[in-house]
Amino acid sequence: MKVLQVGSGLHGWAGIEKYVLFLQEGLSQRGHDVSVSVTPGTPLANAFTGNVFEVPVHGKFDLRALAAYVRLFRSESFDLVHTHFNPDFLIVAYAARLVGKTPLVMTRHVALPWARMKAKNFSNLYDRIIPVSEASRRKLLQSGVPSERMRVAKAGCPPVAPSSDLQSMRTSLGMQTGLNVGFFGRLAPEKGLSVLLESAASLPESITLHIFGDGPLKREVEEAANRRANVRFHGFRTDVADCMGAVDAIVIPSVWEEAFPYSALEAMSVGRPVVASRIGGLPELVDQDQNGLLFEAGNASELGAALTKLAQNPALVREMGEKGREIQLADYTLDRMAERIEQVYSEIV
Repeated sequence: MKVLQVGSGLHGWAGIEKYVLFLQEGLSQRGHDVSVSVTPGTPLANAFTGNVFEVPVHGKFDLRALAAYVRLFRSESFDLVHTHFNPDFLIVAYAARLVGKTPLVMTRHVALPWARMKAKNFSNLYDRIIPVSEASRRKLLQSGVPSERMRVAKAGCPPVAPSSDLQSMRTSLGMQTGLNVGFFGRLAPEKGLSVLLESAASLPESITLHIFGDGPLKREVEEAANRRANVRFHGFRTDVADCMGAVDAIVIPSVWEEAFPYSALEAMSVGRPVVASRIGGLPELVDQDQNGLLFEAGNASELGAALTKLAQNPALVREMGEKGREIQLADYTLDRMAERIEQVYSEIV
């Protein structure tokens, strides 16, 4: 099948960018002819090799981008076009309809509702809408997207592979004996940093929080690390795999509805239990007392109790980590991800 993945992307690197990159790789490995259209100069554009079309997109009503996609669809014959980012949704769909009846698919990467008119418009333009989780699907259903227009297809990722010696990495990060818990992600209010830092006050001395990332709450995190001996701030790191491998557990304290975060999949792939908010798509990834623990979103005392439970039972930490790795290898590889998307494609092509 000849497929165009449309990934204008933003000037950053997050879950959607990873998804597009991983899907291109997975579908190509399954024998499909996959091209990607990107906005030049974005991190996503720089990540791709192979057949790439550069189409600058500067907003969802960019008429120059619309004309560029019309030219692209007239010069290339795609069996299917798949969009991922908000600026592309209308432009690409209208261009495809102006040229002909190329099947259109959209992935909805967040668990947020649409306005009724938007839900109706996209349902008419797209042959299938792919929510990345049941949580995302429920929001779209409430918005008015017909059930028959949607197919949930969950993501996958390549295994996170630490390359550094574990003990050397732990030493370089200043990790002590006890439970070392890692947070990896954007330092933003919706990620639950305030909840995590509040929990630090009640944690036993055997637990240390290690925070990796950058964002608007950087100063707040730095101040907390200066005040508390059990909070360490490591800033933005490029060696994320090594850092994930060095911690004992990974926490995702989000207070907004994460649709299907890659941080959980990556934690599972490296064999680390996940302690996560019971919100959005996280309960679809974290099976209570199997590969991690869940707590009520925004509840710092529940989060502290969950971390304390792990600190008191090192064997449970190992068992949960091993279970998480088994789940990731069984259900959330690149091939399983591509297979699920392929099944959606086959319904309309």
